[in-house]
Amino acid sequence: MLKPRGLTHGHYECRALDETLPVFTDLLAMRVVERSKTEASVEHPNTEWRLVIHEGGPDAPDKPHNNHYGVRVARAEEVDAAHAYLEANKARYGLKRVSPPRSQHFARSVYFEEPGGNTLEIEHYDAQAAAEGRTIAKPHWNRELKEHDFPGRGYVPQALTHGTLECDDKEASAAFYSGVLGLQIAGGGRLSVYIKHRATPWYLVVLPIKRRKKFLSPANRFTLTLGSPAEIEDAHAELRSVKGVTEVQPLQRRGGLASFLFADLNRNWWEATSS
Repeated sequence: MLKPRGLTHGHYECRALDETLPVFTDLLAMRVVERSKTEASVEHPNTEWRLVIHEGGPDAPDKPHNNHYGVRVARAEEVDAAHAYLEANKARYGLKRVSPPRSQHFARSVYFEEPGGNTLEIEHYDAQAAAEGRTIAKPHWNRELKEHDFPGRGYVPQALTHGTLECDDKEASAAFYSGVLGLQIAGGGRLSVYIKHRATPWYLVVLPIKRRKKFLSPANRFTLTLGSPAEIEDAHAELRSVKGVTEVQPLQRRGGLASFLFADLNRNWWEATSS
């Protein structure tokens, strides 16, 4: 079993950085912390989890709805305010679709599709969810951002809280992510399972989908950070013989660090890298 020090990055393919980055900064309260010609890293001020955005060009495909990222607001009425703001600025940001707000399982959400072919979510969790033991519903922030931190929208994203993954079998996936990748099962239910690193609040929603039609490229992956290059080398050797690992790419070494990509039993991609 891997012993990651953290689930530290998500990776996200868009078509053009100049189209997608304003969606994250202007609509989701995130900031660009690094940028090159074809890659940028963004983070929310209340979340240490970074999202690395890769420019895939005009032919980058649309991603399934069930492979999205979400931010959270502090109050339910902010979801409706977000919907109104997104609709009013749909053309300005090139948004393809903005769904009506909907409520289920103690959560209220609005989904929208950005011009890079990805779905994003703005959600609120009712306090009753945490009271009934849904730990992922607790606030992911120590300091609540105020309206003056993100003025003029009627809503304030408080944290980048989650990503989502499609799977073929929920139980087999939960066993793999906990038993092989060393992640924590943080709840779920009949329709999903939540996985996370035990040291941090952000999580991944793993959703079983029948007859999956679209599979993601390695540009859409999650990064597990291990303690040293030696641990990466051991993990690379180990995963090549683990049931459920469908592909392991060659080990890469650069600047004293080591990393490699691998695909899991659901053909979702992961990166293991040294700190």
